[in-house]
Amino acid sequence: MHRILFAGLALLGLAGCTPDLTLATAQPYTPEWCQAAKAQTTVANSLFAVARCHERNVPGFASDEAVINYYFTEAARRGHVEAGAALAARGQPLPDDDLRREAVARAEAERNRQAMITALRPPPPPRNNSVLFPNGGPNMNPTPVRPVVSTPTITTPRPTVTNVNIRENRTTSTRRNCVNNVCRTETTTCVNGRCTTSVSQ
Repeated sequence: MHRILFAGLALLGLAGCTPDLTLATAQPYTPEWCQAAKAQTTVANSLFAVARCHERNVPGFASDEAVINYYFTEAARRGHVEAGAALAARGQPLPDDDLRREAVARAEAERNRQAMITALRPPPPPRNNSVLFPNGGPNMNPTPVRPVVSTPTITTPRPTVTNVNIRENRTTSTRRNCVNNVCRTETTTCVNGRCTTSVSQ
């Protein structure tokens, strides 16, 4: 039982020894602390710390001017102000902080990409927490009704043409008709082709 407990604690201790944890918990400028700083090759503070470890001639970190200047330069390229001041004090040229600008540009591009993904993602459907309709219930968003547009019809009355000069064609005919000694007079009058018949005794 004790063996399992010690093995578990040993594994936990090994798993917890990350460079971040060592930098946070170890005494600064010890060999372990400097090794943890050296493991973080892209962090400006860690590169500055490695340069200081070489300056202090920590065991395993020889005091080599070229190496010290290299770590200060890499830290200054990532925007570390104290590294730039250390280079100036050593009479070295100050590098451009190109790596810091690249990191800022990458972070900005990632923020823009995430904003575009969020903007293009369709909104989630509204949640229905109804007790009466647990499966969604009736549609609360009715289909919009399109207005019916009708075109009015305009009727123009035809003008009535009255021509006084039209000549009237009138004919009248009379006929006597007798049946069983009963005689009647039929008068037919036609005006422009329209005929009417009147009967008299």
